[in-house]
Amino acid sequence: MVITVTLNPCVDRTIEVEKFQYGGTNKVLMTRNDISGKGINVNLVLQHLGIENLATGFDYQEDTKKLTGFLDRLGCRYKLEPVEGSLRVNVKIFDCATSVMSEFNERGSAVTAENVDSFLKLLYTQMDLASVIVVDGSVPPGVPEDIYERIIEEAGKKGLKTILDASGELLKKGIKAKPFLIKPNQDELGATYGVAVQNLDDIIRTARKVIEEGVTYVCVSRGSQGAVLVSKEHVYVAEPLTVDIKGIQGAGDSMVAGFLAGYLNTGSYERALELGTAAGSATAFQSWLASREDIVKLLDRPYSEYQI
Repeated sequence: MVITVTLNPCVDRTIEVEKFQYGGTNKVLMTRNDISGKGINVNLVLQHLGIENLATGFDYQEDTKKLTGFLDRLGCRYKLEPVEGSLRVNVKIFDCATSVMSEFNERGSAVTAENVDSFLKLLYTQMDLASVIVVDGSVPPGVPEDIYERIIEEAGKKGLKTILDASGELLKKGIKAKPFLIKPNQDELGATYGVAVQNLDDIIRTARKVIEEGVTYVCVSRGSQGAVLVSKEHVYVAEPLTVDIKGIQGAGDSMVAGFLAGYLNTGSYERALELGTAAGSATAFQSWLASREDIVKLLDRPYSEYQI
């Protein structure tokens, strides 16, 4: 089973405009509101791909029916720590003329040190049920920057694989705990080490620095240029898939879910990268997270090859 950690769940309010006019009046073509958060996005796509999963994180009590109701409709199991406050709202404006997304993300409602301790106790009691822990996304005020480092260390003691998808100090500190895999995008990888990462050689060279610190795999998403998976001995390159981009929210999370499904069902990292790239591209082709059918359409080989 895969456990995801979402400490800063949200409502994504996505607005499509014909052509974004900065400082002007914009004609809205479509508006939608979706329960989201990086880990929750991973849960949704894992559900689509038939992988058993459990959502964990904070449950803001003013909006608990929104979050738990969504997970119930999804059919996803969850163990959430109740906290005061409401879900943050992230506004995302998609310019149809340029296929560019502009995002305005709230910080989230603050939590207490007691909330953090209670959540960690809850999470640690569930770890015996899992084979993989996915820790990703931002954290609300009140959560220490070493939270992912602590979770990864505890998972390591129990022999669990961990996937870390974060940025900034959360990523830097998380790397210290030696997760099994990290999944930054190209810019996040460069920012972590203060270097310019502009091409494949840069990615491989910087990823090898991460691996020297004890991380087993580095999976770097490159947007329209595909993705790269680097280990100490191997480099796997997934070529980009040609799709008409309709949005980018959730594409990286879909990639994580696809990678996990491919790996758990085949044990092949090359197949995992293929399925991850297809899942990420399929979501970029949609207004929201891709379905199983959307993903299968983009595979070069039958989906059955990704299953035992």
